[in-house]
Amino acid sequence: MNVADGPIFQVAWVVADIDAAEKEFTDRYGVRSWLRIPDVAFGPVACSYRGAPADYSIHVSLGYAGGQQLELIQPVSGVNLYTEFLDAHGPGLHHIAWLPDDFDAAIADLEAAGTQILQDGVFEGVGMEFAYIGGGPIGSYVELMKLSDDMRAMFDRLIPDGHTNPWQRTGD
Repeated sequence: MNVADGPIFQVAWVVADIDAAEKEFTDRYGVRSWLRIPDVAFGPVACSYRGAPADYSIHVSLGYAGGQQLELIQPVSGVNLYTEFLDAHGPGLHHIAWLPDDFDAAIADLEAAGTQILQDGVFEGVGMEFAYIGGGPIGSYVELMKLSDDMRAMFDRLIPDGHTNPWQRTGD
């Protein structure tokens, strides 16, 4: 089953110290700037973790290496896929993300095939839905995302000058 195609939208790491991780990615990999979003809260009405309502918060930083979006996630409170990963593996590569052309159909296809959605939800107020599945033999996780036009525009504004949007939809 092909639930996503096209370029990878995002590569994400779970970290214990977001300040130190930003510095390392800036110094080693040339990320010029970060958009820090502290204390992002996900509640049990709009988010689930392993099939149960979830209530957690994270710090998020978004940056770009060239035209590739990088995400750093530091768990702050609650139990979730990020704390699970950090506890089991320590800081490291957590997931890659795609933007399927039809998010709802991709999720329906996964569920029809018996694929477990490990964590999913809505980032309320910003126009983003997400769902994580296991990476199977590739390890880590795969995230599928649905973005509103406003959210896509915000991400586009973060891309450094001289780089293009590698996930531009056909016809946009």
